Amino acid sequence: SVSLGVFGSGPGANFSGSLAKPFVIAQLETSRRMLGGLAGNYRLYLWHNGRTADFDGANASHSGIGASADQRVGEAVTLFGRYGHQTKGRVSFDRARTVGAEVGGSYWGRAADAVGIAGGLLRTSSAFHDATVADADGDGVPDLTGYAASGSERIGEIYYRFRVNNRFDLSADVQAIRRPGGAGSASTAKAAGLRARIGF
Repeated sequence: SVSLGVFGSGPGANFSGSLAKPFVIAQLETSRRMLGGLAGNYRLYLWHNGRTADFDGANASHSGIGASADQRVGEAVTLFGRYGHQTKGRVSFDRARTVGAEVGGSYWGRAADAVGIAGGLLRTSSAFHDATVADADGDGVPDLTGYAASGSERIGEIYYRFRVNNRFDLSADVQAIRRPGGAGSASTAKAAGLRARIGF
């Protein structure tokens, strides 16, 4: 299948400005059965945001490409992977890679529940690195962020989705972020969340 989405961006996203420079995304998607007939979904996409901001706050347009895949490998086990690459725009991170797995609750008698784990790498862009090492005032501290960004931000997440009833799910998750913002000396950041989903 082929799909196309067009959304307002910048002030146009809340109808306070023109929709002349929208966010546009196009996607190709296919579903395949592999590994003895187990279902999988594979997607390629490209996008363009006509009105956004670079890491320094300057108005700009950004573009990128990406791919994603999720493939069942067992009765209730799905593996997934994502890749995104920023092709235009001065951003803090220009490449993202994530992998993970979800295991359905049929293994412990709760078929509608699931537990998942994922990890990701966000690569510091060369433009952001160069901007964060600049020290125009010569005080020995980079002017933009106070540190020199490099390498990749590293993210780990684990979640549990609990089916309350046929219309209501709760998902609790915990995340840890190492090298936040590409800062090698920064402490690991941690976050916990709870999401509710109601279907009608």
